[in-house]
Amino acid sequence: MLELRHLRYFVAVAEERNFSRAAERLHMAQSPLSAAIRQLEQEIGARLLARSSRGVTPTPAGEVMLERARRILESVDSALAAARRTAAGELGTLRIGFSWSARFATLPTLAQAFTERQPDVTLITQEMWNVDMPPALRSGTVDLAISLCPERDGELVYELLRRERVVALLPAAHRLAAKALVKLSELAEEEFLMFPRELAPHLHDALLAICRRAGFEPRLSRRAFHSAGDTGTLAATTAIALAPASVDGRIPGVSALSLADEDAWLETFLVWPEQTLSAAAARFRELAHDALATTVGDSPR
Repeated sequence: MLELRHLRYFVAVAEERNFSRAAERLHMAQSPLSAAIRQLEQEIGARLLARSSRGVTPTPAGEVMLERARRILESVDSALAAARRTAAGELGTLRIGFSWSARFATLPTLAQAFTERQPDVTLITQEMWNVDMPPALRSGTVDLAISLCPERDGELVYELLRRERVVALLPAAHRLAAKALVKLSELAEEEFLMFPRELAPHLHDALLAICRRAGFEPRLSRRAFHSAGDTGTLAATTAIALAPASVDGRIPGVSALSLADEDAWLETFLVWPEQTLSAAAARFRELAHDALATTVGDSPR
């Protein structure tokens, strides 16, 4: 039976044109090398090497065999290298789902750090509703999620990525937009724009809790966020939205107002399926905390 080692042996002998030198190159004895070449010639049914006292030279059949064998070995070596690099997280595809707030600073920062270190890994990102992240992670639709106030699932692992102060987003023309700092209670009479609870229950409840700790029940707008793109609608309304500080200053026509409330924080987590973190995802996780370590607006963990 023809084996891959036979091709390697043949290429070495054909290139060295000498059995002794080929054996040294292959780190083996000459006798089994000669036997393997004879076996290869018997398998093919043709003489591949012309032997003489001065060495060996490929026959016409051997020249064709040499050219094709080199291609095969190069292809095999390339496949092995690719498999090893993929297993090490240096090659392949990493699919990341993310909450709307990550689009503005968190995801760009992490994606840049990752692609600089792992340029041969294709990064595919998808904004997702929080309720859709657990099933997407369990099914393998995404490998990793960056989730603001994530929905909890017993089959997933949650690791705190960043804890940020909350800011109030409001139209640049709003009467309060020029203020540097306010207490959230000063906004109690304003209309608030939020994600629908059915799309992000934990996030919705966390924002309500922040308002309630400030002493009021927010008056919710009939409009609602559905994606990061919806934040642009703030510029054309009088409503206010609460967001992590990393969203600050990144929406045209919208100002971000800092809050004086000490207990107004939002947490973003890395989330992945228990015991199935891919090699590329593991590398992303390693880089994520370093990339955000000096980010302004995060609290100490």
